[in-house]
Amino acid sequence: MRKHSIKLLISFLVFGVAMASCGSEEKASVTERRYVKVERLGKKKEKEEMIFHGQLKEKKEVSAAFKVGGQVYDVIVDEGDYVKKGQVIARIDPRDYKIQLQSATAQYKQIEGEYARYKELYKKKKLPVNTLEKMEAGYLSAKSAYEAATNALEDTRLKAPFEGFVYRKNINKFENVAPGQPIFTLLDVSHLEVIFSLPESKVNKAKRFQKITVDVPNANAYEVVADLLSVNEKANGNDMFDVRLVINAPDNKALKPGMSAKVRVSLDVNTSDLVVVPVESVFYKNGKAHVWVLNEKDSVVTSQAIVVNKIENEGLLTVRSGLIGEEAVVKAGVHSLSENQAVKILHNNL
Repeated sequence: MRKHSIKLLISFLVFGVAMASCGSEEKASVTERRYVKVERLGKKKEKEEMIFHGQLKEKKEVSAAFKVGGQVYDVIVDEGDYVKKGQVIARIDPRDYKIQLQSATAQYKQIEGEYARYKELYKKKKLPVNTLEKMEAGYLSAKSAYEAATNALEDTRLKAPFEGFVYRKNINKFENVAPGQPIFTLLDVSHLEVIFSLPESKVNKAKRFQKITVDVPNANAYEVVADLLSVNEKANGNDMFDVRLVINAPDNKALKPGMSAKVRVSLDVNTSDLVVVPVESVFYKNGKAHVWVLNEKDSVVTSQAIVVNKIENEGLLTVRSGLIGEEAVVKAGVHSLSENQAVKILHNNL
């Protein structure tokens, strides 16, 4: 009986020591502070990037033509030449037009004098009004003929309608041309454009174009800023919608019409900012994503459930809910922590 009592007492002592030991270990585990790395969160605007392939194009291409016909008297410029607005680029033989102007001038001067005398007679009431009206009609007709002859002579000189380059020359000296026949094709390169096409699934996203950049490898030009000019309201023959951009690089002479270009377009996906979290801060508990949020006052961490949006570049992910973007979260050692764990911050960068 006594021997049994001793064994029972020893058992109680061992149990008591074990309980005390467990209690002290549990207390030590609670009070022990673990070193962790933390990071202050931030926000970013969620964006989508689209890439298209297009081609550089001049502002406009225009065919220059004489308004009158005749034999080409002189061709002053050639393909590739740079011309200024108003510069004479070709001439038609003006002899016949000078003769027409001389004849029209003589008739106009004669009728102008007669019309002046008739008006004086009318003022003195020596001429009926219908006679004056007939004379006035003859005068206006002669004046119109004179002005037309003057313009025709002036039009024997073909002038550049804008500043640019001669792209095509379609005539040579001594050839006969008709009015309106294309003589030169001129390029207006006061700015360059990029033409590319959008599929119908993306055409309505054009209104949300934000940053637009263009890469032109053959000109060694990258991330050239561009602005949206227009989007066609109707699809072309390939069921695509043509888009025009204007290049903001007026001093880059290496950029030429016809070069291939890669267009990068950033779009705002929504108007709300998304919280950005390091990927290594996320752990999963009960099948849901969590992060450890630091209580900076007490230096303890608590778990916070989050809803992940998507993984971004540079080891980051965006969060749709669960965080406001001002928290400090644990960045390293997330799997060795427990709820309300006391921590010490390693290399404090808050």
